[in-house]
Amino acid sequence: GGTVNPFQTIERKDVGLTLRVKPQISENGTIRLSIFQEVSSVQAASVNSPNGLITNKRSIESNVVVEDGSIVVLGGLLQDESALNEEKVPGLGDVPLFGNLFRSETRSRTKTNLMVFIRPVVVRDGASVDALSMGRYETMRADQQAVQPRPSAILPDLGTAQLPPPPPKPAPRPAPVAPGRVSDR
Repeated sequence: GGTVNPFQTIERKDVGLTLRVKPQISENGTIRLSIFQEVSSVQAASVNSPNGLITNKRSIESNVVVEDGSIVVLGGLLQDESALNEEKVPGLGDVPLFGNLFRSETRSRTKTNLMVFIRPVVVRDGASVDALSMGRYETMRADQQAVQPRPSAILPDLGTAQLPPPPPKPAPRPAPVAPGRVSDR
């Protein structure tokens, strides 16, 4: 007879959305972006398969040149899924003619087009970094507050995770006094 292998080999694979962007800033201020985008998933029908999992992958790679602050739109990672699900009462669902009364069939079709919007901004100094970061922080905080659940008379308010208010801006530092000058303080 055949021999049985008592060892199981497991290979780990990352699935999901991968986005890699490599920016290069030219002398005239334009930005060259090398972009790689991949979407992968495990095929649902292969989850309990003795042959192992089947992975679906879609990827796109491109190079674009844009101005500082312009928006790049990437699209084209299309997915078209269809599913058929049948449920029936055991025994009765198989009876000719009357079996249709004891079974249901559901068909679904899902089309997905993944679009990615990238807006590269060249940050030239610390003040620009702070302004850009605070703007993003305030936007995220406002979005969190907008989706907070309404208070309920039945359920206790357990609080929800929320970003704290931004810290106060530090006072500007006084400019150093040049040597040989007297300050009138």
